[in-house]
Amino acid sequence: MIQSNYFQTNEDLKEHFYELIDWNEIVPIYENQFSDSKLYSENHNPRLEYAPSNVDEAKSFYEEILKSCGEISGMYVSQVAAIVDSKGLKFDNGNVIHPQEMVDVIKMYHDAGLGPAAFKRKYGGLGTPSIIKAMIAELMYRSDSSITIAVGSMGLASILEVCASDEMKEEWIPKLISGNYTVTMGLSEPDFGSDLPNVTTKATKKDDKWFLNGTKRFQTVACGINGSPGITLTLARTGTQESGARGLSFFIVENKNYAVQGIEKKLGIKASATCETVFENSEGHLVGKEGFGLVKYVMGMLNGARLSVSSQGTGIVTAAYEEALKYAKERIQFGKPIYEIPAVRRILDRMERELAAMRCLMVEAAYSVDKYYWYEDGRTVSPEESKIGKFWEKVANTLTPISKYYNSEMCNDLAYDGLQVLGGAGYTEDYDLSRLYRDARITNIYDGTTQIQVNAAIGGVTSGMSPTGTFRAYLDHLAKGSEVNPKLQEIRNLFESIVETYKSIEDQQTKETYSFEVVESAARVVVGYLMERAKNKSTKRKDLRTQWCKGFHNDSLAILSANKIRLT
Repeated sequence: MIQSNYFQTNEDLKEHFYELIDWNEIVPIYENQFSDSKLYSENHNPRLEYAPSNVDEAKSFYEEILKSCGEISGMYVSQVAAIVDSKGLKFDNGNVIHPQEMVDVIKMYHDAGLGPAAFKRKYGGLGTPSIIKAMIAELMYRSDSSITIAVGSMGLASILEVCASDEMKEEWIPKLISGNYTVTMGLSEPDFGSDLPNVTTKATKKDDKWFLNGTKRFQTVACGINGSPGITLTLARTGTQESGARGLSFFIVENKNYAVQGIEKKLGIKASATCETVFENSEGHLVGKEGFGLVKYVMGMLNGARLSVSSQGTGIVTAAYEEALKYAKERIQFGKPIYEIPAVRRILDRMERELAAMRCLMVEAAYSVDKYYWYEDGRTVSPEESKIGKFWEKVANTLTPISKYYNSEMCNDLAYDGLQVLGGAGYTEDYDLSRLYRDARITNIYDGTTQIQVNAAIGGVTSGMSPTGTFRAYLDHLAKGSEVNPKLQEIRNLFESIVETYKSIEDQQTKETYSFEVVESAARVVVGYLMERAKNKSTKRKDLRTQWCKGFHNDSLAILSANKIRLT
């Protein structure tokens, strides 16, 4: 892997950070007008010591985090990624053994304070908005997926900030952070994966304590890291089997209270322990209200995980592109670098362009969360603020599955192209492309397959395109500044025609069959607007972004035209 600071050498990511993102809009909202800084001046709580008092301080704090993360990821993790992948995991009598090289770099992340990036300062976290969390994840995933999953798993527990009682938050979140816990989503079972309303793991209450019985499958790092503590945020049935989703509740179960029965042998992410766990009268701690496990808490946790996969796709493709570009400039054939061969150059140009598009979508999806998530923070808000918060919540609920689907599918597509640039060399384990190609394949499967994401997004797209719909209003918001672009207007008109054609289909099964075409078209429209907006804001790289936009819009027109034909 290329060795460098992955933040400081990534010109596109830096341009987003320094130029394209309006921090004057995000920071005051996220920081609640810098309430943590004001509180620190009163009580000197050490957890709030680094709370910014203005936008510039916040931006400087975020910059230092990204530089630190880029340093560890690019200088150290990248150099052991192939070793960790080759060694993989060992399973011995219920114990999962990780490579020492993996343990060492995980410690580097934790020592730098990057583990609790998802949590608020008052619990001991870094206190960063979703946009920064997305960038941190991209930098880490570029270096290695297995290691990043282990460190980033702690972020799943940020759902506790929303749904746990104040007492549970104070008891558990600081402990998770200080103990460097791993955190697992205890959802899938041997017989129930996407069909979560029918899971059978049972929780029974005895003497004011809950005990769980059942089996969970595909439990990532449920074992901890070589003896480290961990928890599983477990979906279990407190009602009858017939009660469906309403009979499911959410529990914290510590890994010392359940057994790891085995680990999966996988195509990729070979050093990420995918466990099968068995609960036998395992003590659990109820989170929030009984019966709200799936309908409220798990869906919130999954949305955070899906944003992380959007960053994973961007990180993997960044690695694939940079490795392919380096190889193409060094590999001499026919008396010149293969980079100068038009067919190869075309692949690399498309990779660069589509990667820029993925990053735009990754940032925008995180931005949409930052624009509403404060609304769930118990703040007193005006009617206008409430209206804005609800608007962006609806946008985020549609944009999150779109971002997960789009970036994971493009991750597979572009990792494939990166390997193609290396030719036969890319198919060997001598180069990192083979590992990136294998690791990419999970992104459009876990945390909800592409088909699940399409199902989650289709309603928000189609109903949202009504004359007063939220998605239409959102597209109009994105279009500001690009109204005179004839190609974008042509694509927008074609998209509206696709939505109307889809709505005219009477047979529900047929509609479900062709919902992908609608969501794909929506994604290309959104990303097209985002690419155009980035071009308009750019000062140093406007010509390059203009070139990207031209190619992206041409591809979008071809894709949407084909989708219209299929639907018709």
